[in-house]
Amino acid sequence: MIDIGTLVKLCESAVTGGTKVIEAYKKKKLSPDEKELLITASQRGEFFLLSVDQLPGTWVRANGKNFLDQDDPAYAAKFLGAFRSLCERGYIVHEGGKLFMLTGSGFDKARELAKHVKEQSS
Repeated sequence: MIDIGTLVKLCESAVTGGTKVIEAYKKKKLSPDEKELLITASQRGEFFLLSVDQLPGTWVRANGKNFLDQDDPAYAAKFLGAFRSLCERGYIVHEGGKLFMLTGSGFDKARELAKHVKEQSS
């Protein structure tokens, strides 16, 4: 199980670490998994890191969607990695407990991606 406290510190240090760190990281291309998380959270901006005793590991939930496959723990792990990367980019901040939120720049990027997907499907 991933330590949520570690992710909290990571998100906080990215947001408070200065624009040089964030800007350098934002220049890297978003992965498909990062994009999927941002698009899924583009409406409300909420992320939850969840775990239960009956299932191994921790997983991300955004907009009611669980990034979890009970038959394949690698699925949850890859989205936790994408979540961590979004924290490092300064797109996600910890709000309290298991709740994380998009930052202002996170909302901008998420909604830009969601708009692009919607336009392509029209």
